[in-house]
Amino acid sequence: MNEALRTTVTPPPSFVHFQLPGDFRLAVNSNRKMKTILVTVTVLGNLDETVTRMALLPMVLRRGTRRFKDMQAISRHLEGLYGTVLASYVQKVGEWHAVRFRLDVVNERFLPGESGVFRRALELLRELLWEPLEVGGGFEPAYLEQEKANLRRSIESLVDNKAAYAEHRLIEEMCRGEPYRLHEQGRVEDIPEIDGRSLRALHRRWAEEYPLHAHVAGDVDVQVARDLVADVFSSGGAARKGGYTLAGIPAPVPVGPVREVVERMDVNQAKLALGFRHGITYSDPAYEALLLMNGILGGFSHSKLFQNVREKASLAYSVHSGLDRTKGLLFISSGIAPENHRRVVEIVLEHVQAIRDGDVTDDEIQTTLLTILNANEMLEDNFAALADVDFTWGLHGRPLDLVAFRERLRRVGRDDIVEAARRLRHDTTYLLTR
Repeated sequence: MNEALRTTVTPPPSFVHFQLPGDFRLAVNSNRKMKTILVTVTVLGNLDETVTRMALLPMVLRRGTRRFKDMQAISRHLEGLYGTVLASYVQKVGEWHAVRFRLDVVNERFLPGESGVFRRALELLRELLWEPLEVGGGFEPAYLEQEKANLRRSIESLVDNKAAYAEHRLIEEMCRGEPYRLHEQGRVEDIPEIDGRSLRALHRRWAEEYPLHAHVAGDVDVQVARDLVADVFSSGGAARKGGYTLAGIPAPVPVGPVREVVERMDVNQAKLALGFRHGITYSDPAYEALLLMNGILGGFSHSKLFQNVREKASLAYSVHSGLDRTKGLLFISSGIAPENHRRVVEIVLEHVQAIRDGDVTDDEIQTTLLTILNANEMLEDNFAALADVDFTWGLHGRPLDLVAFRERLRRVGRDDIVEAARRLRHDTTYLLTR
């Protein structure tokens, strides 16, 4: 099948994995195309009542360390490391909560007469994680209050992006009572109660026990990189003992009668969001069929929803479908005139049913397949994204193997796509309107 899509190419890049003491997983990719060394470090926990404190944690850690007392000192040190770039953020992965740090370091192979740059960058990262600036057994009060205010503003600004806000509210309503309802940045109402000592106490447990994942990619020797990371991180993380119990992949949740939620706000364009449960995750044999089904339904500009709701019926300013592949959900979002929302829901559900009934053409399958394959092939030159894929697939027990993944995609047939669509269960409809 699809022989025209098969080409002879250099095998895609992959990572070599190591298990280090203290529940520390390291993956290294050696690639001579890169002029810098990329490092991502992820500390992974459960999405639970600590969500707001966990979201605040990297913001406070970036403010100062034992050696570098403020952000200015950290910035000067990064400049001294030939402009090393440091970033941090939090991310929701299904019902897990990830605190992530990223370094982009110039490879000292391209710095004649210079050595130790990579080690010093790793030492800074280790210090940010495990040796924060401490005052009286807690975090520096002034820094903490400033970052609490920043976090509050960030959470409150979610409403400014109405499409993202509508999807967030859909998730809150659809997943009431489930950890997935929580936003990765947490909740405004939690912020006032956070103090420096309690946050520092959470940080100690986080630093010692939570699973640690690191990815290194660049023109490096795999074993040398492994030994360097192990040496640097053990010097500051010798107290790491692991032992944190990470929740499993979420089990499917039964779907009852469809819930409809309407929220009113001063908006000109209404935002409509539909939530479906399917229970298909990265490790499910139907995963690749799900990707194709989503692409045919609403994932791309050639999809049924885009062509019929937006282009032909002119009922939506925008419409697309997207997946959460760890929680097993599908979302359909659109921007519409308020008076059109009933008709848009009808057409959306008609096209979901059409795929269930087998209304899928060869052209739709081929076009969607090519689009997914092209996007997947672009991963080979985006090592930050490749590290994210390796990390996420690994959490689901599936090794990163882009060749095998592409072969599985090519083997998906119409019946597989139909079967994936038949697993969709409409759970909730959310409308933000004037």
